[in-house]
Amino acid sequence: MKILIIEDHPKLRENIAKYLKANSYLSESAFNWQEALEKIGFSKYDLLILDINMPIMDGREFMKKFREKNKKTPVIALTSNSMLDDKIEIFELWVDDYLTKPFELKELELRIKALLSRKETTIDDILNIWDITINYSWKKVYKTPLNLPLSEGKELQEIKFSNKEYLIIEFLSKNKWYPKTKIQLLEHVWWEQEENLELSSTTLEAHISTIRKKLGSDFIKTIRWVGYIIE
Repeated sequence: MKILIIEDHPKLRENIAKYLKANSYLSESAFNWQEALEKIGFSKYDLLILDINMPIMDGREFMKKFREKNKKTPVIALTSNSMLDDKIEIFELWVDDYLTKPFELKELELRIKALLSRKETTIDDILNIWDITINYSWKKVYKTPLNLPLSEGKELQEIKFSNKEYLIIEFLSKNKWYPKTKIQLLEHVWWEQEENLELSSTTLEAHISTIRKKLGSDFIKTIRWVGYIIE
């Protein structure tokens, strides 16, 4: 699941992002409406966390623009106002839920789970790349034997990966066509060691080498001087 955090307060934005990452959610952040709209134009998100009281264009104006093209994506609004009239206005903007600041991150997670559980399973939960199938809901990767004729049926064969290997596959596949640097991969996959361990790119390269052995050498491509990409 991929979540976009739209919050202009840097500390709160960072705390939400770290908490989501610690609970196995893939997230990206935007500090204003313009950056948020740019990210939405390039990527698809399963849920938005939106600060209603943003500068320049507040969340109300943003929601009007967002709902013109995104009718079904769940949105959790963050607001500093607990007045009933403001809450009614928030829901009239097609916001699915809200939290009044300050709030507990655990409560935010519970509301995220509740909204995501309402969504029906769609093809977006499964990605097919040639003979590789990634099921994000089950966090599993499958490979279909390409040499079998259709009449014999092509059963999916699960390919086992370690947790770190799967996170690399998930991160790159959810950002397919967009290369990611080694630093971005290390920060996403080994986030829990950021503060007490100097990570080496050798660790990342070893994991990617294992993935290539299991899924094919062209599954993850190297872009020289940039990083890695799944196309």
